Amino acid sequence: MVIGLEVHVELHTETKLFCSCPNKFGAEPNTLVCPVCLGLPGTLPSLNRRAVELHLKAARALGCQIQEFSKFDRKNYFYPDIPKNFQTSQYDLPLAYKGWLELSPGRVIGITRIHLEEDTGKSTHLALAGNELQPSRLGKSDRTHIDYNRAGVPL
Repeated sequence: MVIGLEVHVELHTETKLFCSCPNKFGAEPNTLVCPVCLGLPGTLPSLNRRAVELHLKAARALGCQIQEFSKFDRKNYFYPDIPKNFQTSQYDLPLAYKGWLELSPGRVIGITRIHLEEDTGKSTHLALAGNELQPSRLGKSDRTHIDYNRAGVPL
């Protein structure tokens, strides 16, 4: 039996994956953004060196092979919390591949690849309850607020 899992781990870096915006939690909505992480035309990304270092550290800990050449891919999504309409990720040429994790003696699971990618923004769905807006589910909401502070955070 083959079971596939995609696990996200936020990398603890000072800045986002492709720009110099701070990577921190709890700021006012849409205050940690710039033209690069919002995907505005004419902007050029710059890869966060510390994110690559942390990625390679995890890859070595999981016994992965490291690619001599790696590239990023665009995963196209048309959701409001992805300002560029695509997520910059890796697929066929990730930084690390063919690793393993030992769960217990004799129980080893294989790791196909570890790729570096950016997070999306955060959607908060709200419904009117009396005179107040309360958190709600998507199908039962009156409005949705989008916070792009997380857009571009390294995973």
